[in-house]
Amino acid sequence: MKYGHLNYVNFTRNELEELFVNSKNGDNQAFEALSGYVRHISFSYFQSKQRSGKISNTEDVDDLTNNVYLSFAEQYHKIDNLEFWLRRVLFLNFINWYKKNKGNRLIELDKANYIQNNGLSSEDKIDAGKILSCLDTLSEEKQKLIRMRFWEDLKFSEIAEYLNKSEDAVKKMFYRTIEELKGMI
Repeated sequence: MKYGHLNYVNFTRNELEELFVNSKNGDNQAFEALSGYVRHISFSYFQSKQRSGKISNTEDVDDLTNNVYLSFAEQYHKIDNLEFWLRRVLFLNFINWYKKNKGNRLIELDKANYIQNNGLSSEDKIDAGKILSCLDTLSEEKQKLIRMRFWEDLKFSEIAEYLNKSEDAVKKMFYRTIEELKGMI
């Protein structure tokens, strides 16, 4: 099923919770309505990732949306807090998809870098080249951190989840790495 044609759906947290409770109590109409909201929320989340350039095509958005819905349909009776569960599943589905497709994304970033560099002045190209060469001297973990933050536009919380570190530790490492790069340049 394609979701690109859906309009924005308005609902409150209370309405969602009421549908959730009724669904768990066996109300099929409530489950249908709740399923539609879960699909819509999922599609909107992944579509925002596509608009920001993190997901490159609508087929991936649809696949990720369906994955979240299937997880919901299988697990809804075991879920205690729908909002927490949905946030976590959306994020983990995206991160898992992203890890699997990282190689394809790097090719896209290289193409984007080439296109952007063609519009730069020669001084800017030299500065960008110097920054990239300095970046190559950093540890692999620091390089990942810089790439996730700047190229992939991930939040500190998302990076922390990916690196299996606390958000504070990631922030400290990020700002220290920026200072280290400034010192090199």
